[in-house]
Amino acid sequence: MPAVGKKTVGAILAQRLGCRHSTVLELASETNSVLEYDEPNSEYVIDVDSMRHLLEVRPPTGICVLSGVLVPSVLPRSRTSLAVVLRASPEVLYPRYFERGYPGDKIRDNLLAEALGVAVDEAVRAYGEDLVHEVDTTGRDPASIASEIVDVISGSRRPSILRIDWLDVCERIGHLRSICFPELPPDLDRCPDAAEKL
Repeated sequence: MPAVGKKTVGAILAQRLGCRHSTVLELASETNSVLEYDEPNSEYVIDVDSMRHLLEVRPPTGICVLSGVLVPSVLPRSRTSLAVVLRASPEVLYPRYFERGYPGDKIRDNLLAEALGVAVDEAVRAYGEDLVHEVDTTGRDPASIASEIVDVISGSRRPSILRIDWLDVCERIGHLRSICFPELPPDLDRCPDAAEKL
């Protein structure tokens, strides 16, 4: 999800590994794989099929860290040694999205996706559990996160999926409740009886 630290941690990690870091968007721009800019969602639309093919047959040299929400869609398993999914509490992400000027629908969609763990599910489907490492970045500095990832790469720590569940945060914090559970009415203190449902 956006604003969890992918670009910052990716840059630190690449520096420690002695190679280049790139975001999916940067690589898409370099390879003419950006289709358009989606004004309502404030994001670029990338030709994921073209990028996936490019990374499969002719991967760029020098890049060892690729970051972005589209990584599972563009980076084939055959070119992946480890997929790291950075997570953060919706409580922390909510103000970050506002600071970035995201429209309301984009804020809602990203917070709901984070609460449900969509990024982890996509990574596991793309790479399998053995290649996925999940990190809760909430309250952590990027350097310590990069150190944890280096430990996994070096083999001194095994990759693990934490199975983070942010739904309790959404349940507990009033302003997040309507975002994480948009289909539920605001007052759920009691269940209506059968007569009320009719």
